[in-house]
Amino acid sequence: MFSADQIADIQGFNKVYQNLMKQIDSAILKTGYTLTEKDVLLEISKTERCTANILIQQLSIDRSYMSRMIAKFEKHGLIEKTQSQTDNRIRYIRLTQLGQKEINRLSDVQSNHIGNVFNKLSEEDQQTVWQAMVLIRNKLSDANDVITIRPFTQSDIEYVISRHKTLYYAERHLSGTFSGYVDEIVYRFVENFNPESDILKILECNGVPAGSIAIAKVNSETAQLRFFMLEPEMRQRGYGNRLMDMALDFCREKGYKKVFLLTITAQVVARHVYETHGFYKVSSNDKSEWGDGVVEERWEIML
Repeated sequence: MFSADQIADIQGFNKVYQNLMKQIDSAILKTGYTLTEKDVLLEISKTERCTANILIQQLSIDRSYMSRMIAKFEKHGLIEKTQSQTDNRIRYIRLTQLGQKEINRLSDVQSNHIGNVFNKLSEEDQQTVWQAMVLIRNKLSDANDVITIRPFTQSDIEYVISRHKTLYYAERHLSGTFSGYVDEIVYRFVENFNPESDILKILECNGVPAGSIAIAKVNSETAQLRFFMLEPEMRQRGYGNRLMDMALDFCREKGYKKVFLLTITAQVVARHVYETHGFYKVSSNDKSEWGDGVVEERWEIML
C-alpha cells in the first residue's frame, strides 16, 4: 500500500502533468476551436456510421451542447449528413474534405507545441522523460483496459480508412495522393474479401477500435500483409506483436509459403516489428508523390 509520501509524489506529478496539458491545450484554443470541439471532430473522423447519439455516449457530452457543435460544424462545411438507407430517423455524420484538413491542421498545432515543450530539455532528458511517460501509460493502461481482437464488420471499414489517413498525416505528413490510395486499396480488399483466404482483424480497447491488421491472398502460395496499424496509446504494449503473430499463424494455417508487405522507411517502430518476426527488406523505391523524401519498401518472409 502506498505511503502518504508516495501519494504526495503522485499528486505532485499530476499537478505538473496538468500544467503541461494546459500548455498544449492552449495551442488548440488559439485555433478558434474548443477542446471539446477538437475531440468531437476527431471522433467523427474515427467512426463509421457516426451519429450524434454515438458522439454523446462516447464523449459524455450534453445533448444540447452536441447539437450546437454539430450545427456549427455543418455551417462551416466541416461535416456532411447522410440519411440511413434502413432507418429514415437516422442521419449519419461524416467529415468533409475541409473537415479532414482541419483535423490535420489541429494535429500539426498540437505536435508542434509538444515539440517546443520537449525541446527545452537536452536530448538525453527528452529520451528519459519520454520513456518514463510511456512506462506510466502502459502500466496503468494494462492494469485497467479490456482488450479484445475480433474479426472486422462492415462498420469497421471507415475506421480503417480514416485512421490510416489521419495517423499517416499526423505522424508522417503523407499527401492527399496517399489518402486516395488508402480509399482504393481498402475498398478493393473488402470487395474481394474471402474468409477462406483473407482476414481483417480489429484490436479493441474498452470496446473501441484501436488497431487493425489484414492478410490478403495474392495467389495459392503468396499473401500480402496489409493495414497494420495501432492507435498511439496502444503502441509498445505488445499488441503489435500479438496482431502480427495472429496474422502469420493464419498464413501458415492456409498454406501460404511467402508473405510480403509494403511500408515506408519512416515507419521505424513498425519496421522493427517486421524484422523481429523474420521479415527482411527486399527492395525500395521513391514515393515522392506521397510526400517529400518518402521511400516505400517491400519486406518479405518465407514461412
